Amino acid sequence: MPPKGPKSKAPAPVPFTLLPGHGLLDDEVELGSVSGVFGVRGEVRLFLHNPDSELLRKPRKVALIAPDGKRYQVTVSSRSGAGKRILGHFAEVAERELAASLKGWSLALAKSELPALDDDEFYVWQLEGAEVFVADEEAGDRKVGTVMHVHNTPGGDLLEIEGPGELHAFVPCVEEFVVELDLEEGRVVVTAESLEEE
Repeated sequence: MPPKGPKSKAPAPVPFTLLPGHGLLDDEVELGSVSGVFGVRGEVRLFLHNPDSELLRKPRKVALIAPDGKRYQVTVSSRSGAGKRILGHFAEVAERELAASLKGWSLALAKSELPALDDDEFYVWQLEGAEVFVADEEAGDRKVGTVMHVHNTPGGDLLEIEGPGELHAFVPCVEEFVVELDLEEGRVVVTAESLEEE
């Protein structure tokens, strides 16, 4: 008979409704993720890509995505904490231990459920994957790359642009450097100066 070793403890099942699919779906946008636990009543700290959004101020059903890609339906709401901290509460979670196990899980919502924007506003996901051109009045706009990611920083949004060769630039999304944004065509036109290395 083989020697008895320590029994492995299987993770406790989560009290959420399992959703179909795997990971973030094409018709969804990631709102943020769980960054930690707060208090003893199951609240969590949230990292939201748009911390100023009012989207989760009232309870809302979202997809909670585990690191292994499994998807669950939960009801979440958020509130402001000390400083710039954002705290979240899942209706299905009342214990600190369960809340702590959700660290690193992401929150997603169908794009169709996002609120409408003004004409001069856009969602980050609408720019990612857009083709980037350099403005040239004489020869015509010249394609140079693609928006790979949009970074939200205290100073404003930064477009991370990659192209053929060694082009890898970060361009502030302001009128000084971005002269055209065509979301329907997936087209961004920037100035040549914005791509010049310092």
